[in-house]
Amino acid sequence: MPRRPEEQNGRKGMRRILGASLSTVVVLAGLASLAPASQADARKGRTHVVKPGHSVQAAVDRAKPGDTIRLKAGHYAGGILVRKRLTIRGEGNKTVVSPGHRDHCAKAGAAGMGICVIGRAKHPVKGVTIRNLTVRDFKGTGVHGMYTDRLAVMAVLAKKNGEYGIAEYRSTRGSFRWNWTLDNAEDAGLYVGDTANAHGTAVAWNHSSGNTLGVLVRHAHHVKVHDNEITANCVGVALIDDGQKGGQGQNTVWKNKISKNNRKCGAHGPVPPFSGTGILLFGGSRNTVEKNTVKGNRGKLPYSGGIVLFPGVAPEHGSARPARHNLIKANTVRGNAPYDLVDKSGSKTNRFHHNKCKTSSPRSLCHR
Repeated sequence: MPRRPEEQNGRKGMRRILGASLSTVVVLAGLASLAPASQADARKGRTHVVKPGHSVQAAVDRAKPGDTIRLKAGHYAGGILVRKRLTIRGEGNKTVVSPGHRDHCAKAGAAGMGICVIGRAKHPVKGVTIRNLTVRDFKGTGVHGMYTDRLAVMAVLAKKNGEYGIAEYRSTRGSFRWNWTLDNAEDAGLYVGDTANAHGTAVAWNHSSGNTLGVLVRHAHHVKVHDNEITANCVGVALIDDGQKGGQGQNTVWKNKISKNNRKCGAHGPVPPFSGTGILLFGGSRNTVEKNTVKGNRGKLPYSGGIVLFPGVAPEHGSARPARHNLIKANTVRGNAPYDLVDKSGSKTNRFHHNKCKTSSPRSLCHR
């Protein structure tokens, strides 16, 4: 299962152990109109307009905290390093950030990223907003945050990146809304991890497909995942206890549409293959999974099924923690295989109430 990322770049946790191409035609010309104005846009500051062929990094370096970097429609070199409160705003899918000749993220220990927002322990970068643009084809992650507070990524198309689409580590109060994360085949479209208390980081109203995992929450607490459309991944949503101290828990997953996550992802080292899973709780405690629609997730693997609970990853010296004290309530779970609900959590403390389903293992879960 996903392991702890390297201290500075945090980007190899899933690439090392998991492992596609989804032929997708998406009309995103109106992407800029999908999201309302962000808080950062309302702040006073200068606006720096950058035209295609000019350096975004140079504009970032010149800008003062609170300023806005406006990117006109066109192509721009990525590897953009942000260390202060800024807004970077494009003109929808016509503003494209892709690999260039110089990677400014590398000097912050985050090589291969499209846009990286990097702070330090106890000194997070606060109030950065990335919105209304496309970031694609990077070896690492499209938009990467490390030690941030109130990082907002909105109306961004993150496509065909080598690892994650949009990812945040050791950060708090993030907001990831109205994004499209497509074909980031090796890892998750959207990721939140390594935070003892995310203070309500929200992953909401996104579309995630063609990835290994649609949404991954690993070694994190107090994350909200809601109102997303998640389809055609190997796993739709995964909440993972990877064996680190503190575990994973107190996250909420509700009102998501999770369907046909039936891609096949092969085994990597100790990690089993994945395919056909809607929502996977791999360990974790006191999570709430409520009012989701989980349909057509079908596979023949141990973790396949609609909503599936298993123990987490065993730490180096110890036993795997069970998934315990989780609430699975009022979900519509139909047409999944081998079962709609699966409780192999290693605990009798999980509660299944009022779920609309037909099949379960053990057999009684749909009738509670």
